[in-house]
Amino acid sequence: MILDFSISNFRSIREKQTLSFEATNDLHLEDYFVMKKKVGQTEYRILKLLALLGANASGKSNLLKAFFLFPQLLLEPCATKTDFIKYTKFALSKKSQEEDSEMVVNFLVGESKYCYTVRFNNQIIRKESLYRTRGEDLRQHRVYQRETSAEPFVSTIKWGDKYKSAKNTRALTVNLLHNRTLFGAYQYSNVVIDWMEEILRWSKTYIMPIVTTGVQRIDDYVSKNILTHKIDKAMLTELMRKADIGVNALEIKKEIEKIPDEIVQNVLQDEKVPDYLKEKLREDPTQEEYVIRMLHKGEDTDAYLPFEEESNGTKRYYEMAGILIQLIRESHFVAIDELECRLHPDLYQHFVLTFLREAKDSQIIFTTHNREFLGNRDLYRDDAIWFAQKTEVGATEAYSLADFGTGSLRKDTNRYKAYCAGILGGVPQLEPIHFQQTDTL
Repeated sequence: MILDFSISNFRSIREKQTLSFEATNDLHLEDYFVMKKKVGQTEYRILKLLALLGANASGKSNLLKAFFLFPQLLLEPCATKTDFIKYTKFALSKKSQEEDSEMVVNFLVGESKYCYTVRFNNQIIRKESLYRTRGEDLRQHRVYQRETSAEPFVSTIKWGDKYKSAKNTRALTVNLLHNRTLFGAYQYSNVVIDWMEEILRWSKTYIMPIVTTGVQRIDDYVSKNILTHKIDKAMLTELMRKADIGVNALEIKKEIEKIPDEIVQNVLQDEKVPDYLKEKLREDPTQEEYVIRMLHKGEDTDAYLPFEEESNGTKRYYEMAGILIQLIRESHFVAIDELECRLHPDLYQHFVLTFLREAKDSQIIFTTHNREFLGNRDLYRDDAIWFAQKTEVGATEAYSLADFGTGSLRKDTNRYKAYCAGILGGVPQLEPIHFQQTDTL
């Protein structure tokens, strides 16, 4: 589980911004929002959900994208020393362009709490460290520290006393390119390190890809997982039925289609496409297509309609219902951009309440422009509501509703009215528009 996440010098984020899943001492809606996990002498109270509000272009989506630098740096190491670490720094400052970025993640895996810190830029991993607290430990101890010198970019590892191993050091050092994290080097090394395996396995399975408002073909992802029994079809059908969108049954099948020759030739001639992908395409120029049909009841007959003919809201809820089932039945972390996209406000709220009621060990963070729920204290906790806004220099800053003291917000203060009035920030500062009238012929 993720306790908190900090990032600096990333996209619209200039100074260090931290999003925390650690719950305050407030017991409001405790049974629905708070998970409890004990590590050693410490019991952590962890929020299942964070909702992030803010004006357009305030940096909400960038805060979500920042989370995925973590698995990217661990699981997708640069293949060669000339490769670049792909991300964008804060663009509105020359100083920021010359400085490193930094990420800090505190998280729980198994019976341990970890703190991972990494300083980096597009060329190198400058510094990296991992600290661990486990079992009956009273304090955290160092697992490793890594530093990369200035050119010729030589990296050195300092192990904590409990983790020293000449064999592991040799195996990792030979693969520790200046643009790889130690976890990236491990994936190229012929050694087995239990704590690394545990963290990498957790990163692969716990952190799901970000859900955006664009075309991602999540319907294919859901359909594939239904056919491989990773998503329960009956459970998804029940969610669709209870959503009052007219769907009573699902029919899903996989078809293999030949990729058109013109597309194959374009890919084979593209110098940017890796050779292994070209070879795979030569061997098998086909692709999987998932055919979805949904049953609707009529006046005197029932009919299966193609997925393509369904409304955009129905398509979106099919995708979101599949993700919701995974969050309920397994342990996952997922970030969703504009959760309410293409969904009726009641259906969006139904999704959130179902997650809070049914999910046990999953976490979700989502952006939203739906502010009306702030008027109902039975739907949220203050520490689960976060805001993003731009500073005068165009940088994103993030803060929680729980950060406001009793001088600004009492328990009986209507948060919705306070937000609409601009007291909480995170709203667009709109200027009146006056069109100049011109004579026309």
